[in-house]
Amino acid sequence: MLNRRLKLGTFLGIGLYIHWSFGLMIAYIALSASGDGIVGILYSVAQLLGVYFCVTLHEYGHVLAARRFGIGAVDITLLPIGGVARLKSMPRIPWQELVVAVAGPAVNVVIVTLLLCGFLAFSNEALLYAFKGALTSAISGQGMDEQTLRTMETVLMRPSLTGYAMMLVGVNSMLVLFNMLPAFPMDGGRVFRSLLAMFLSYRRATWIASRAGLLCAAGMAFFALNSTPILWIPVLIAVFIGYAGLAEAKQVDTMESVRGLTVRQAMIPTNVSIPMDTPLAQIFRVWQSHPMHALPVVNDHGLVVGMLHLRDVKLAITTKQDVLTTASELVDRKHYLGPARIDEPLENAIQRGSRQVRQIPVVDPGGFLMGILDLDSMLMRAELATDDLLRRDSEASIEPEDLINGKMLTPPNLPERPNDFSHFDQTN
Repeated sequence: MLNRRLKLGTFLGIGLYIHWSFGLMIAYIALSASGDGIVGILYSVAQLLGVYFCVTLHEYGHVLAARRFGIGAVDITLLPIGGVARLKSMPRIPWQELVVAVAGPAVNVVIVTLLLCGFLAFSNEALLYAFKGALTSAISGQGMDEQTLRTMETVLMRPSLTGYAMMLVGVNSMLVLFNMLPAFPMDGGRVFRSLLAMFLSYRRATWIASRAGLLCAAGMAFFALNSTPILWIPVLIAVFIGYAGLAEAKQVDTMESVRGLTVRQAMIPTNVSIPMDTPLAQIFRVWQSHPMHALPVVNDHGLVVGMLHLRDVKLAITTKQDVLTTASELVDRKHYLGPARIDEPLENAIQRGSRQVRQIPVVDPGGFLMGILDLDSMLMRAELATDDLLRRDSEASIEPEDLINGKMLTPPNLPERPNDFSHFDQTN
């Protein structure tokens, strides 16, 4: 979803992107307002931009709060259904996650407060009276009188600075209410998860919050589909909430499974690599004897400089690139986030992976290749490594008399096993 986007710039050290489909939304808004002339079109587009400016400030609230706890942000992307701020990790301390989750809606509360203060300071008495009447009618459920209705239509339905400000008041108020729904992974769902994590394990709290999010998403979709006309935007948001919630719950489950382990325990020890000056004509031959989908590329000193994917080699051959194209020109520069250190916590290392990156090079402190971390098999390898350590500890605790008793159970007609197993290495 976040692959095809346009970078708007870097602000406060955080890259801000906009999804390509945002252009379709602007075109739709402009087409819908075409009957009001050029002024109506510009005003409608300005309203849309104002809404997403507030959404952007909302997301910056999250990332700046996370920065206070030493957690960096990857980027912020604006989508037709809202904004997404990607943090490098979520705070594990429940109260810190609570602060980060609430920071976004808090920004919208500040925006509403400032706009209302400006409205009260600069509006005339008639407009204030009409606004008070409209607010009273909305709370009580009674209809507005004719004069109030006419005044509010004039302010809200026609291009004006006051109408623009009141539109932003309504939008920001809705952002606060909507985001605080306990629909994980939205802000309210994260608040719910953080409160649960104060009493339950992080994994269990995430599981409960994600299921509560599914219920909220199902309710939202049911309401939207049974409306007249059908509200498709809420349906899309509900689908996004359900998918994103389950995906993050799965990610947390994986992270909790590898907590306490190091890269060394889950990596595949290997020194197979491709020199950076290897031409395309020779690169593909490496995969004839190697099962990995990606291999490290090293420089003349043996230091890892990137990863080369089989798919990129195939693409280069299919598009008939020059056979003298070197490995350094084909490395993945878009998704590669650097190697993992051999003694690095596994939970940190796997965050370099993605759907496009499933193999990560492992290096020693000097930057030399030690192995490859395969994200598709690391859990099984980590479990085997843990079981092996437990088995060794168990064998080390066996008393000598137990070993003697074990030998007594050996059938006498079998030859004694040699103590030196080095001959097995010679046959492999």
